[in-house]
Amino acid sequence: MDPVTVMATATAAFNAVKKGISIGRDIESMASDLGRWMGALSDLDMLEKEAKNPPIFKKLFAGKSVEQEAMEAFAAKRNAEQQRTDLKNFIGMMYGKSKWDELISMEGKIRKQRQETLYLQRQRRRKFVEIVAWVLMFFVGIGVLVGFVMFLKGTVAKAETNPEYVICRLKGCDIIDEKRVCIYYGANNTVDSIWLDPTEYYPREMQCKYKPNKKKPPTVRETLDAIRKSRE
Repeated sequence: MDPVTVMATATAAFNAVKKGISIGRDIESMASDLGRWMGALSDLDMLEKEAKNPPIFKKLFAGKSVEQEAMEAFAAKRNAEQQRTDLKNFIGMMYGKSKWDELISMEGKIRKQRQETLYLQRQRRRKFVEIVAWVLMFFVGIGVLVGFVMFLKGTVAKAETNPEYVICRLKGCDIIDEKRVCIYYGANNTVDSIWLDPTEYYPREMQCKYKPNKKKPPTVRETLDAIRKSRE
């Protein structure tokens, strides 16, 4: 059910009633066409209310469609109001105001009947679709969250397995060529050193470039002696 289709039904019924009035048919013989016209106008009112209050998920994922439906419902409602005015004038001139009043009473019954049957079922279906949509969105969100967490865990595990830097702790220092040389040991026999002025602060631990070595590194003294010889 959409505004364009409903308006087409209303227009067809309106033209049939208008033609019947022009050839002098009585109101009772046009009851079927009048009923179709009134039912279509009732449907347009319902569609206009739905267009003004669409479901949240529809606003999020079908914004353009929502706006288009609202415009179609508005345009159809304006056309229907013009048909109502024209029909009221035709019936008033041909059959008197009392006939129009009878039709208004008939329209009220039709609207009430449609509200208790068609519209109630439509509202239930709409509510069911909304619930299903929210449930699907919930599980999709959970899936995305789980996937993101697994990605983070994989990244962290990879970083832990093959880190770029590790923490190295101070093993010893000595003065070589008026500079303080400090040796640091880290994971998997990683060895690093820094050169500082004798008065500079040297940390107890620092971040070292990860350089794993299967062999046990030389002692601090051996390392310092090797550095000293390389400077001679």
